[in-house]
Amino acid sequence: MADAGEDIFMKHFKALKRKCPPADLTSVLDLDNPGSFTNKISRITPKGVSADSMFGLLPVSEWRAYELLDVPGAIIIRNPFTEMLRRYFVCRCLSDYPRQPNISNLDTSPRIYPEIWQAGCHPNSDLRARKYLHKLRWVTLGYHYDWTKKVYSQESCNDFPQDLSTTTQHIVQAVLGESCDFKAEAAIVNFYHLDSSLSGHTDHSEFDLAAPLISVSFGLPCVFMIGGQTKTKVPQALYLRDGDVVIMSGKARMSYHAVPKVLPKNVFSAAKKSDTPSSVDKNTMTSTVNPKCDDECSKRSHCEEFTEHSSAKKVKHDADTSCFTQLINCVHDTEFWKPYETYLHESRINLNVRQLFEPGKQAKDYCWPTTDPAFNFLTNST
Repeated sequence: MADAGEDIFMKHFKALKRKCPPADLTSVLDLDNPGSFTNKISRITPKGVSADSMFGLLPVSEWRAYELLDVPGAIIIRNPFTEMLRRYFVCRCLSDYPRQPNISNLDTSPRIYPEIWQAGCHPNSDLRARKYLHKLRWVTLGYHYDWTKKVYSQESCNDFPQDLSTTTQHIVQAVLGESCDFKAEAAIVNFYHLDSSLSGHTDHSEFDLAAPLISVSFGLPCVFMIGGQTKTKVPQALYLRDGDVVIMSGKARMSYHAVPKVLPKNVFSAAKKSDTPSSVDKNTMTSTVNPKCDDECSKRSHCEEFTEHSSAKKVKHDADTSCFTQLINCVHDTEFWKPYETYLHESRINLNVRQLFEPGKQAKDYCWPTTDPAFNFLTNST
């Protein structure tokens, strides 16, 4: 039994983060071996009828989705993406989302390289450019989060990527039902390396705390922890792999969660077949791309907007334009994909997508705080 107020969450976090001696990971839930954890998880069946028609998502009948019994509302989907959509969003996260007017941790001073990925991924990039790319830790989309004040800013906002919004909406509705009209209005893209971790916290800055949180992982696996709405509850730890999706809904929406450890690629003996270019099905997206977009793109080379070296190609992307088709065609190219794959072998990308406003409400309907109310309460009480 935990003492009242005892920080059990932090105790487990430190134990899993430990490097010397190595952390004991035997209790970490492995959804690739769910039979060993039948008392911890419950298999759920997605019922959405539209999700399998979404570009790049596997049919929902093929999804493996589980709910944590100790944390109702915490749902994990084992990689519902086709290889093409997986590659598409990895490219977006690295080459598109860090572009201004989106905001990154590198914007605290004038950017040394305006195009962060394009400068750092080229084989001929100098050491300074590569180090600059390595320093990229986060990017915010839509309504931007102020990390100093711990609040969103009403004035600091730009259009949310429609492709990411549509994809997350389909995933949520497939799992939680079509009545869950999730609308993505803000996102944080986190970039982790092997020495990275994220301490225990709750996401409580949104105006609608009933709407679910959606977290998507790409690249290196990690240990993810989720507990209760206080730190006195023993958390559940589980592995998240490339392509996995976590939905925090219901009671889990305000649960403490953390990432104590990012793991090397070869930590699991069975390597994913999708990591090899030969496993890519070039016909995966054919029937789902807008025909108008495909016709437009066929009039010119898909890569005519790119620089001479394929690893530094640049294109403007939008799911509603022919540029979506351009990127889908380009990720088939081995040379184009190679620097992205190299990055994934050394790093983890986490897309954290949120709905800010209650259904039917807009930004003008709220009184926006200037600092985190929880932070003010703690400050005034000490």
